[in-house]
Amino acid sequence: MIRQQEYNEGDEVLPSGELGKGFCILESGTLQVIRDNKVLSEIDIVGSIFGELSEILGMKRDATIRAKTPATVRHVEESISEIVSKNPKVAIKLIRTLGRRLYRMNQIATRGDNENNIFKKATATAEDDDSNDRIKILVVDDKPAIAKQLGEMFAKSEWMVESATDEISALKLCEHSGYSAILISMALPGETAVDLRRKLKTNHNVLNTPVIGMIVMGDENAQKKALNSGFADCISKPFDQNKTEALMYKIMDLDSSARYFKFIEDHLFFKLPPELSNFVINDIKENMDTRIKNTINEGILKLIIDVSELEDVGEEAIEVVGEFAEKIEDMKLPMRGAIVATGEDAEMWNNLDGCEEWSICEDFEEAKENLSRPPEEDDED
Repeated sequence: MIRQQEYNEGDEVLPSGELGKGFCILESGTLQVIRDNKVLSEIDIVGSIFGELSEILGMKRDATIRAKTPATVRHVEESISEIVSKNPKVAIKLIRTLGRRLYRMNQIATRGDNENNIFKKATATAEDDDSNDRIKILVVDDKPAIAKQLGEMFAKSEWMVESATDEISALKLCEHSGYSAILISMALPGETAVDLRRKLKTNHNVLNTPVIGMIVMGDENAQKKALNSGFADCISKPFDQNKTEALMYKIMDLDSSARYFKFIEDHLFFKLPPELSNFVINDIKENMDTRIKNTINEGILKLIIDVSELEDVGEEAIEVVGEFAEKIEDMKLPMRGAIVATGEDAEMWNNLDGCEEWSICEDFEEAKENLSRPPEEDDED
């Protein structure tokens, strides 16, 4: 018996858990083979045979065949042995189908699912999508507190941190995953740090990943040892967040100004960190011109500066905001701005050159709302 059936997107063509008979042939559309909510493969070639293994092995199906797109399937509901006895050529086609399937699964097994992310979630989530694009860092230190400190520090940049306490666990992690950077404590026993760095460079997953040494502040011997052994650079314990982040951005060849400047929807968002050390101030100033040029290039005409988390509104903060506003004013850009500030002194930001017409708001959403209104409405307010 042969019947042809049409399926809508998401319909189950062959459910798992049943004992099948015969096989199916794809007439049109695309199907997915799903097990444990993971897509093992897709069937998208017209004439493809599938669903035959249940009868051949005498086992219930352990995977579901689901329509990824509207599809048409021909169900051949006759014993495979009877079909083959009538038409031996069917046996050859079944063998070729099974061979291609086995070849693909062997390739997947060799490379590894964790390493290549071949098995995609059948039901994707926003978190799954984001994790593929996020910076991931491996911290190797036998002191768990170090990994925790760095995890909390890097979380502010939305970087993921994984940790290992010794050489064996670090190598095992790198067998199945890649990293944007690897931090290794130079205080690990003996030559562990140097040996680990050398072994990592023979692993194709992290072959080109920068390896950074972690040293105790002032330990020049450890720093020299690391640099002579091929480490990209060193960071010192206890960690200075600004210096550590700046070095990490540099080593990973990322835009360090992303710590302060971000494009959110159609706004340039400039947020000052709670503490403005000389290092941070210089870092911001060095990136101002680049960020302004990028903003022009993106066609963005709305600017929000957030000073609400400043622990101390001193001359340095006023100078940084004022210099940024003046640069925009001097370039005669048709840009409108708002400042997120709280407290009794919030209105004083309007006294800065270039900020006289800017709105003073309590949070980002209020600033967005103000900038979404035509300029005339602002004047009326």
